[in-house]
Amino acid sequence: MSTAILTGAPVAGSSLEDDLRSLGFAVRTAADAAGVTAELAAVPAHERVALVDPRFVGHVHTLRLALTDPRFPAAAVRGALTVQAEARTALIRAVTAAAATARPAGTEDGAPTATPAQAL
Repeated sequence: MSTAILTGAPVAGSSLEDDLRSLGFAVRTAADAAGVTAELAAVPAHERVALVDPRFVGHVHTLRLALTDPRFPAAAVRGALTVQAEARTALIRAVTAAAATARPAGTEDGAPTATPAQAL
């Protein structure tokens, strides 16, 4: 089974979680960059994994085309990306780098930082 990790709390009233489930994804939610790293590590290495910005507003067919096409080891649309097993190492490296540079809101100048999906 494929896993989709939302990179933040779902937007109220959004059908995104249901859309992802209809495409065969188990949906998990990560609160921050460290949570994304932990969720990513929990997904078996042989499975497809997707990172999805919870504010994604595209049509379910956009998600289907971008996240489920088996021809490519990695694919992305604005607000969502997916990797198969052969591209997982690159995703882990990118997420780890994003988590290392993320600052919680309210630190230093208080400026929010990008979620991992935005940073990628």
